[in-house]
Amino acid sequence: MKIAIPQLNYRVGDISQNRDAIIAAIQKAKAKRAELVIFPEHAICGAYPGDLFEREYFVNECRLAMEQIAAACTGVAAIVGGPNLDLEDGVLYNSAFFMYDGEVRDGVNKSVLSDYDVMDESRYFIADEDNNALRLGQRKLRVLFDEYESTFIRKEDEIIIHIGVTPFTRENTAYRLNTFADLAQKSGKPVVTLNHVGGNGSLVFNGEALVFNGQGELCHRSKAFQEDFLLVDTRNLRPLPPEERQPGDDIAMIHDALLLGIKDFFKKNGFKRAVLGLSGGIDSAVVAVLATEALGKDNVLGILMPSEFSTDHSVKDALDLARNLGIQSETLPIKEIYDQFLSTLKPIFGDRPFDVAEENLQARTRGILAMAVSNKLGHILLNTSNKSEAAVGYGTLYGDLCGSLAVLGDVFKTDVYRLARHLNREREVIPTNTLTKAPSAELHPGQKDQDSLPDYATLDGILKLYIEDNQSPRQIEAAGFARETVERVVSMVNRNEYKRAQCPPILKVSKKAFGNGRRMPLVAKI
Repeated sequence: MKIAIPQLNYRVGDISQNRDAIIAAIQKAKAKRAELVIFPEHAICGAYPGDLFEREYFVNECRLAMEQIAAACTGVAAIVGGPNLDLEDGVLYNSAFFMYDGEVRDGVNKSVLSDYDVMDESRYFIADEDNNALRLGQRKLRVLFDEYESTFIRKEDEIIIHIGVTPFTRENTAYRLNTFADLAQKSGKPVVTLNHVGGNGSLVFNGEALVFNGQGELCHRSKAFQEDFLLVDTRNLRPLPPEERQPGDDIAMIHDALLLGIKDFFKKNGFKRAVLGLSGGIDSAVVAVLATEALGKDNVLGILMPSEFSTDHSVKDALDLARNLGIQSETLPIKEIYDQFLSTLKPIFGDRPFDVAEENLQARTRGILAMAVSNKLGHILLNTSNKSEAAVGYGTLYGDLCGSLAVLGDVFKTDVYRLARHLNREREVIPTNTLTKAPSAELHPGQKDQDSLPDYATLDGILKLYIEDNQSPRQIEAAGFARETVERVVSMVNRNEYKRAQCPPILKVSKKAFGNGRRMPLVAKI
């Protein structure tokens, strides 16, 4: 059987655009003499619409679009994912619509709802109790939304089509390869697994549709992080060379995910230009490079906002970076504004010694200036904080935590350095001094991050176990970390939930990102 697998960048809520893209892909498949065209879960509405599913008119528009797509299915069959309101009992299913001969002929409803991480399907859908094979002529097609629905597979099924979609994480590529290779091998049948591609707010989908033969060997793989179109003949499934069957380098994939996340955040929201603060540090440098790659050098503005504590080499590093990238940069010194703030606050501050209040005031001064530029020029402010800092509260609300999108909010500091080296793989874009100097917020003389935090290798090791692996302090200690350090880090994480609740949306690249995927109480004894 010849199967077409279009990999499309759907837009959440844009039913007409998604419909037109699907119909165009069906027509392309017909021209290539495909017998079946398959599209993933939520293809008609994008992933994930959230509470749009609670609006009856939205679901009805999805259904009308399905009828219009079906009308294009003459001489070819298609499977398209979308919401399905059962008018008899008034419940909503997550469904795959099966269409041919110009009509919707059959379908399958999801039976195992996903309620983990960012998924919240039980809020909207009812799980079906059954999963019937779809018939295309004499062939039986088993459509699954979730690998845990594999209990429905029968020996008479000719092929298994998995249409469930999952956002990109650094762990997910290897998981999908292993899971569906194992399913193909155990069932002895070809397996096709689909995914969305594109950025939808915090979520990035990497595509990479996979096709396995009945021996569990990977035979086809669509491109990652871009649209693609596969044409597969299930009668001739030959394994790819061994090197093409392996997961990609994790930092290269994270780079591509962040790049696509920025591109689609701007494109799908109708934004064009970005602004960010350039401190001369590693985080702002990495975000500046990614923004330039995503949006083009003419659409990125870097603002240097030195204070009396900023070192000459940091200013030089920031200017060198802007020059290397070819982006516009402006310098807005903050000393006079900062001094005026201190003068105004003198009746309240009195003669109290310099402390975190004055440090945060500098960060908030920079935040005010960056947001003013954003408002006046219509540029979108990119946040440059990393996951390590967000985890322990090493950031200033309404200061360096400002922004519309946190590009590195799910990237630990040690991985920020790896990203920087990846970005410098062909030429020095990020100045060497930025990579080698000790990280510092430069809010008081001689300040270094490690004055307040454990070294980043230790900090990130603890944070990964606590945040991403959900381990207890005692388990983390057993992994080889000092009890005092573990208790200190865990305490910092727990007492800074209120800060993270006010942070910008974060591009998710790990299995546990701050935001919707980690729902912790703001007031709790942990």
